[in-house]
Amino acid sequence: MAGLCDDHAQFDARSGLPMPAALRLALAFTALTCTSAPAQPACGRAQVPCTVGEARYYAALPENPAGAPLVIYLHGYSASGKGAINNDALTGTFTARDYAFIAPDGQPDPNSPKALDWAVADGNPMPRDDMALLKQVKSDAIARFGLDGTKVLLAGYSRGGSMVWDVACRAPDFARAFAPYSGAFWEPMWTSCAGPVDIFHAHGFADRTVPMEGRRFNYHGLEFEQADLMKSLRILGVAGGCPQVADRVDTQGTEWTKYWTKCASGSMRLEIGPQGHKRPDGWATGVLDWFEALDQG
Repeated sequence: MAGLCDDHAQFDARSGLPMPAALRLALAFTALTCTSAPAQPACGRAQVPCTVGEARYYAALPENPAGAPLVIYLHGYSASGKGAINNDALTGTFTARDYAFIAPDGQPDPNSPKALDWAVADGNPMPRDDMALLKQVKSDAIARFGLDGTKVLLAGYSRGGSMVWDVACRAPDFARAFAPYSGAFWEPMWTSCAGPVDIFHAHGFADRTVPMEGRRFNYHGLEFEQADLMKSLRILGVAGGCPQVADRVDTQGTEWTKYWTKCASGSMRLEIGPQGHKRPDGWATGVLDWFEALDQG
């Protein structure tokens, strides 16, 4: 519309002809429309979603996003990317440390279309290829906002956390590191993973929605089984040449942590807290501290 207004404004100068009164009136109305119409907010601002292909995502950006690292955060079942962006306590921790926070939407659950879910490998295929979608989201966000594509953290909660595990196993080069919580593999379990990763998994000892020991249940007539968390860690650890037993533990405070740092490549960290199925207190700060220390030797 702006280009159209500019063209009309130059009509007399280009043609050298007198403008008919009716045309002058019409162009005056067009110019008024162009100048008075409110500008549409850019995606990534004012909670306006960005779209690329089938993907829709929201972004919370630091004051200067150019060259910023980014966290891609996958929401839990029946939540949304917009819900994550609206959680100032979550997004603000990342943007205050100059990270871009990218929150895509999952896809409608065919058995409950109002609920957004992820194509987790659980034996029940979903219509959309979320692995391909996440690659689109990452590429688009990096190009759109000028972010640092070498400093990508993929994080997620519950079913979103399980999707993080699947990406870590199938596409370890997708991100520099992975930080799921309250969700790991589902059965049938992957028998092997494509390569080593750095992963920080947090889980609640009192979690009964996704218990650490796993569980079977029926949902809309479909059978599901959440996998044992320690079995999940072992499968992923084999790909990195990690020892079966953690080389260090920390039992100080309310969170107890196991560290696998003597891997052939990559590392694993498991943090267990007293909470149920929710984000641990201080999770975002702890994950950022860990992520930033990975390349410091």
